[in-house]
Order: sequence, then C-alpha cells, then structure tokens
Amino acid sequence: MAFGKRFFCMLIACLCAAFCFADESAESKYYSWDFTDCAIKDIVYAVSLDSGIPIVCDDTVDGKGDLKFAGNDFDAAFEAFLDGNRLFAKKSDGVWKISRFCCGFKDGVYFLDAFDLNPNQIVEKLCKEFGFVLTYDLLPSGKISVHFKNLNENELIEALARSFGPYEVKKKSGGWHFEKKSETKKAEAFGGTVSFVQDENGIVKADLRDCKFMDALESLAALYGGSEKPEFCMLANGDVRILRSVFTGTGFADTLEKLCAQNGFSSVNVDGVFYILPDASAKNLLIGGQRHWEKVSLSFTKPQDFAALVARRIGKIECICLPDETSVLCLVNESELKELKQLVADADIKKSIYCVNLKYIKPKDFLEHLPPDFEKSHFFMADDSSSLYFKGTDAGYKNLCIQLEISDRPVKRISYDLLILQYDETFQNSWTSGVKVNRLALGDRNNLSAGLGSVMSLNMNVLSAFGLNFALELQSAIEENRTKVFADTTLYGVSGKQINFKNTNTYRYRDNNLDPQTGKPIYSGITKEISSGIKLDILGWVSGDGTITSTVTASVSRQGTDTSASTGNPPPTSEKVVTTEVCGKSGQPIVLSGLVQNAESDQQKRTPFLSKIPILGNLFKAKEKTREKSQMVIYLVPHIEDFKDENQKIYDVYWARKKLAGLEVVINGGKND
Repeated sequence: MAFGKRFFCMLIACLCAAFCFADESAESKYYSWDFTDCAIKDIVYAVSLDSGIPIVCDDTVDGKGDLKFAGNDFDAAFEAFLDGNRLFAKKSDGVWKISRFCCGFKDGVYFLDAFDLNPNQIVEKLCKEFGFVLTYDLLPSGKISVHFKNLNENELIEALARSFGPYEVKKKSGGWHFEKKSETKKAEAFGGTVSFVQDENGIVKADLRDCKFMDALESLAALYGGSEKPEFCMLANGDVRILRSVFTGTGFADTLEKLCAQNGFSSVNVDGVFYILPDASAKNLLIGGQRHWEKVSLSFTKPQDFAALVARRIGKIECICLPDETSVLCLVNESELKELKQLVADADIKKSIYCVNLKYIKPKDFLEHLPPDFEKSHFFMADDSSSLYFKGTDAGYKNLCIQLEISDRPVKRISYDLLILQYDETFQNSWTSGVKVNRLALGDRNNLSAGLGSVMSLNMNVLSAFGLNFALELQSAIEENRTKVFADTTLYGVSGKQINFKNTNTYRYRDNNLDPQTGKPIYSGITKEISSGIKLDILGWVSGDGTITSTVTASVSRQGTDTSASTGNPPPTSEKVVTTEVCGKSGQPIVLSGLVQNAESDQQKRTPFLSKIPILGNLFKAKEKTREKSQMVIYLVPHIEDFKDENQKIYDVYWARKKLAGLEVVINGGKND
C-alpha cells in the first residue's frame, strides 16, 4: 500500500509538470507575420491557422490592411492589429468574432461603436443585439461612423437618428420609426421673408431673404390687383431658394426678368402670359452683359478660319458662318465687339500666292518638317504634288526664302570602301603507307620574294588606309592561299539612310514529314529555302562637324550537310553576328572581326581488294582528317565630301538675305549689320 501511494503521488506530480511545461511552451511560441495590403479576412484566416484559435469575421469586415509582427506576445500584437484597422473582437464559447460593430449594456446605460458602416447595417446589428423594433424610411447609402456611450434607450435611438441626417424619431407601439423630414418642414424651420414695395412712380423695391422662387413670384404678382394682375405660367422648378436678394425694377416685366436671371430662369411674354422657363445661360448674361448678334464682313479671310481665330484670340464666342462665305455672325457684348473689330483689322489682310522653289527637298518632306514661324495652313501643293505654293504676306515670303537658304540643302553623301577577307587555317592529319625518294639536284634552294601586285589591284587603297606592313602581310597571305578576297567594292549612300550589302547562297529544299508507320519521308509539295553567306547593314550619319557615326551589323552564316531526305529535317545552319557603332572622321578605317566558322571533315582512300585483307590491308589505306577554321574580317573606310566651304557660303548668304530684308539680329548684346 505504501508503494502504491508513492507511485500515485509521483504520477500526479509528473502530470502537473507536464501541464506546466505545456503552458510555458504555448506562451513562449514565437510568431512571425508580414502582411502588406492584403484582404483583412485573409489576414485573420492566416492568423487563425497559425495560432490555433478559431477566429471568424462577420459581414461588416471588408477592405485591406497590414500586419507586421515578430515575437511571443500574441494578444498584444492582435489587439494592435484590431485597433489599427478599426475592428472589434468578441470572445465567446472559444470563438473570436471580428466586426466593425460593437455595442453593450452595463449599469443601466448603453454604448455603441461602429466604424465605416451603412446606416442599414447599424440598425440591423442594433436590433439583433438588443431586440429593438426599429422601422425606417429610406436611409442614406453612404458609410458613417458613430460612437455613443452612457445613454439610455430613448437617447440612443434619437442620437442614432440625428447621425443619419434629416430624420426624426416617432415612438410607436412596440418600437420606433425613423421618418425623413420633408423639404417643406425644413423650410418652415427657417423664417424667410418676402417683400415687394411699389412707389408712386411704379418702381418696385424687392427685399428677399431665404424664400422660394414661387413664393416671391406670387408676392410680386399680388402688387398688381384687378385687371392689371399679370398672368404667368411656371414651367420650371419653383422650389429654388433665394438666399438674399435686394434690387429695384421698373414694372412687373423688368422685376421678373431680374428675378429670373439670378435663379437661372428666363421669362417669355406670349399673348400677355409670362412663361417661366429654365435657362442655363441666364447667369452668364448677367456676368458678361447683354449680347447681340454682330455681322462681320471679311475680304480676304475665310469665315471658318476667322471663327477659329476668334476662339483663340477673344474666347468662347458663338459664331455662325453665313452661306455667302464672306461674312460671320458673332454673339458679342460691347467690350467683345471692340476686340472683334480690332481682330478684323489685324487678321483680314490681303495675302498673295508665291511659288516655293525647292532645289533638293521634296514638297512632301518639306511640309513634314516646316521651318519655325510657319504652319501647314500657309502652304498648299499643286494637283500633281510636284509644286509647292505659299499663301501669305510679302514679308512672310521673304522670311521663308531666308529659311530655305538654310534648310533646302542636299543630303550629305557617304561612300564606304568595303574589303571583306576570309582568313583560312587548315589543320591536316594524314596517314599513308607510301615511300618517295628523289635525287638531290643542284639549284635546289629556297627563294622568297614578295610583290604588291594583288594588293595594288584591290579597289580599296590598302597602303594609305592600313600601312605598308599590313599590305605586305596581306600580299603574302593571298599568294599562299591563306586569305581570300571575299568582297572588294565601294558602297554609296546618303546620311541617315541604311545601306545593305548581301552575298549569299540560297538553298531550296522540299518540306517533308516522316511517316510514323513506315519511317519514310512524305513530301508536302512545299518548297522552302535557306540563305547562307554574309550580310552587311550600314547606317551612317554625318554630324555638323564632319564626323561620321556608323552603325554596322555584320552576319556570316554557313549551311551544313543536307539531311532532309533521310531525317525529314532541313539542313542545319550556323550564324555569327557582330554589331558595333563607331564615330570618326572621314577616312578613318573600321575593322570588324570575330566572325569565325569551324568545320571538320574525314577522308579515307583505299586500294580495291587489297585493302580488305586483314591487318595487311592497312598498308593499302590512306586516312586524312581535316579541320578548317575560317574567319571573316570586314574593313570599312567611310568618306564624305568636304563641305566647310559650302557651310561658309550658306552662312554668308543667310546674313546677306537678312540685311536685304531689313532685319536686325542681336549677337552678344551688339547689333550686326
């Protein structure tokens, strides 16, 4: 019994220690969360999975939030997350419920907190929580936030109604009703005044404060009794309020016109009845003054062009082009009429038509890149698009001629001396069983001589471009067949335009597919082609100081063995591409290298019958393995014409033209005549 009692005590102690250890390990659990701009419901779900606590969100939770935390204090981190995102947590029955609505009842008073909720949601949650019976008219759709505390039941309902806007609470049997205040009752809350007084001269003095337009109109009509009482028909919204208005009018019609103008209405008298109509431009007439239609006659300018000029010079004025194509009707006031007349004097002037003589530029290209101070509307082309005409004043044409001396110039021409060399390196490994013996004769000696015949016959002047040493090495390589001249020519182009050089072989083959059952090729009847060789693209541009900027792209491709008949695949190809951009003076060479191609081949020669004898047959065989390495090197020497004298000539002509035109140019603060 003593042993059993000790064992039972030890078991209880172990269980207690285990529970204590579990609690300490749970409290010491490390949490690491990093959520940025994520949905709040997703964050809560992830936290619930990580912590093991069942957490749910109700229908009021929406939007996105952030949660960045690393540590052991889960409660403090989660409370901070709720406060930062305007949320509340209610813990009951082991489940945490997250919401933007929180309310309660304690010590006989109520408290209510709600963040960013519709009034419908607040009323629904409040009724569900406390069992209130609340009915309401149509509530606002916008979101609001409310915070009430220490209120009894009646005070809570009334405070909630005030937060919704113009609503009042009506107590009904078993509950409350939120009723929206009508506009009439709202107006009655403000004591407005309407006063119209007519003196012995018929002058009407108006004094209006916070009243409806309809009330003011009826009070004005009441001044004229009997048969003189005016008749009117309201065809606009008469509930428009007049906050404050004090003015005088001469009679009913004038007073009514002023009253309508300040409220966006207009009055029309038809058979003695005043019809009140909505008019959006009535207030603009008050600001801009009375407008009237003015006819403007034009002598040299088209009405459409003049109307566009009026919009740019004066502003938004209504203009109507008349069918005679010489007049425009403009709706203006007195101040705008003065500006309009001045505009006619400045713009409606006689213009002549001049032929524009272009030497080098096409009319179409000239219109796309016009000189300063000119627009496309000043020019028009002939029917055949070969001649260009200018419509304007004499001074404008003289200015155009001065600009043409600068812009109408030929495009700079560029020539490229092109030399493409193919350097070959062949490594041969041969085995043969033959023996050759020759008798030594007198005169057998090694002679070495070098000439520049092959180099001097090239189109490119190699000596001046690369020097004598390069020419000698090139001559030796050509004579020993280590170098081949692949291309030797001159390419011509203009500045800013691309030059293309191509030297390729085109291989054509029939497209086919392999039969999956027999493995034999099936021809589709489609012929395709593969081009291999060298392609060269050059884009040169000449700057103002005579420097040539060249963008060069060179590609060398090589075609492999045709395997389409056996495999169904096209022949393989290999390609090397080099792209570079260099900038230099005329005559400075450009060298492109690195276009290397490798190829290997095996050859075997044998004597018939004898080469098939075992072992001894090797004496009648010859094997040769060749590895070829070829490199394309491109030499380019750009050239342009010397145009320093041409620029100086254009500069002198430019200043001479300016002097003749009577123009002054200020340079460095002084006048240049």
